[in-house]
Amino acid sequence: MDTAKDARILVAEDALRRLNEIVNNRKLKLHIEYNKIGTILHQAGSYFYEVKYSYVPAEQVAKLEPTQKIVDDIIEFKKMVESALKSIGFKPSTIKEILVFAELNYSFRTIEGLKRRLTEFDEEPAYAIDILAVEVSEVKPVEDSKNLTECRCTDGKRIWKILTNIEGVQSGEIYPCAVLPPVEMVGIVSEAMFLGGEPLPETTNVGPLTQPSASVLDQARAQVLHIIKRMQ
Repeated sequence: MDTAKDARILVAEDALRRLNEIVNNRKLKLHIEYNKIGTILHQAGSYFYEVKYSYVPAEQVAKLEPTQKIVDDIIEFKKMVESALKSIGFKPSTIKEILVFAELNYSFRTIEGLKRRLTEFDEEPAYAIDILAVEVSEVKPVEDSKNLTECRCTDGKRIWKILTNIEGVQSGEIYPCAVLPPVEMVGIVSEAMFLGGEPLPETTNVGPLTQPSASVLDQARAQVLHIIKRMQ
């Protein structure tokens, strides 16, 4: 397997880059050990080099010691952030803060899920990100925008905020979505993107979408390739 070009590894590497950017620019307004986090991320970067150029089958990559160390390092970083947040009861309020923590959550999720993606999926680039079925719980138009709608959705485990230009989205509908790097638009942070443009059958279970349609995979693949292209 050409691990140096595998989308699952490259997207996780991009997530690590995002974490480094947050830490290097001191974007976390918390009392936290930046030096220790810097060391953790430096170690993870070294392990990523070993994983990226291991050139072994995906199942073996998932079992490599450096792969596990990457995940362990990021979990340690995540626990440090959670502890710092809990100690002061901090909740992000400004758009800048909300975007930073959305970026953190995306990056943590992406790296923590690397081993699962390597073992459960093939090399199809679309599977380098999480594809979920989410139920829309709230819909409201975006002020100062003619075609954007703000949706609150659930995958059964957490609430997602998604901005979309799909017309006619209604509460109670279930849509496929891709978990992508968060973006800020018109003063709102969107954490994911609807895929396919059409709701799923009412009987669809929320959570990981196990059998995405061809159109859903096509859109997810395009987003993954865009992430990888921006790394170059």
